[in-house]
Order: sequence, then C-alpha cells, then structure tokens
Amino acid sequence: TSLTLFHQMIGRGARRLPGKNTFSIIDLGNNNERFGDWDSELDWKHIFDHPEIYHQSLQLAERDTHIIPLEMRSAFANSLEVAFDVVSAYQHTVENGLKAKLVIRDSIRQHALMCVDNASDEAQAMELIASLDKEIDYRIKQYGKCLGKVTRDYLKWLGEDYRSRLKKLVHRIQAKRRLMAVAS
Repeated sequence: TSLTLFHQMIGRGARRLPGKNTFSIIDLGNNNERFGDWDSELDWKHIFDHPEIYHQSLQLAERDTHIIPLEMRSAFANSLEVAFDVVSAYQHTVENGLKAKLVIRDSIRQHALMCVDNASDEAQAMELIASLDKEIDYRIKQYGKCLGKVTRDYLKWLGEDYRSRLKKLVHRIQAKRRLMAVAS
C-alpha cells in the first residue's frame, strides 16, 4: 500500500453523507505504523516541495541495521572504516541539493581504498574486490530503496557498473602508488 492509496482510503471514509457524522479508521495494513498518525501535524508545503526527504523519513523507521561479517572485517584489517551508511549518505546529498549518484561514487571510492590499502599488489587488490560481492549487493539494494521504485534490471546493471568502476579505480590508484614509489 502506498501513501497515496492510504490517503485515498481515508478520504473515501471521510466523505460527508446524510446521516453520517463520524467514521472510524481500522488499520489492517499497518499503514499507521508506516506513514504515521493521520491526524499528526504535517508540513504539506515541505512534503510537496521535497517528497524525497519525506519518503526517506518514512524509511528511517523501518531501516534495519547492517552488520559487517567478521571474515570481511579481518580481510580489511588495515582499513579503519569498512561500513558505509547508504541511507544517511543519500539523505545528506538530497538535503544539500546534490545528485544522488554521488552516493554510489563515494561508496566505490571507499571500497577501492579498502582494497588497495589491504593488498600488497594490484592482483591481490582485485581478489579483495571479489570478497566484497555481498557488501556491494547490499549497498546497491539500499541505494535502490532510497531511489524508490527501481527495476530489477536497473539494480542488476547498477551492480555490474559498480564492480566495473571499482576495478578501474583500484587500477588507477595502484598505478599512482607505483608511480609515487618509483619517484621517491
């Protein structure tokens, strides 16, 4: 059930008819939990001007916590931070009027640095990328939720593009580090 459908259902029940002075809301779909109390104060102008922010605030309530597996944490022992909060990063970009795709860019950068910092050479860094598969899939899924309705094909493409861009960035960073080592 969408927020629009919820409002339509309330509107239909609230119609004024001869002999009808009151109506009851029976919430069988947990809409109240998902969308908030019907009679709660809402800044409708802000909601219509920034629907994505309102949508995100609704999703925060149902957001689950993501725990980094120990195996992954141990594979990236040289990295201080291996977690990346996609939802918070998305909210930050939207609130600052930036493009949402920056979230994916920042996530790729973090993964690339993790791989390079924990590998002795480019081949080992590329192997570490493979160990990030589940984490990449999770981040793509979270990003898709932030965007709203996206197709499975789009998410699949986004995952492929993410991995391709990650490999290219790891290669570039490794090349720069080799060049710096030769220069010094």
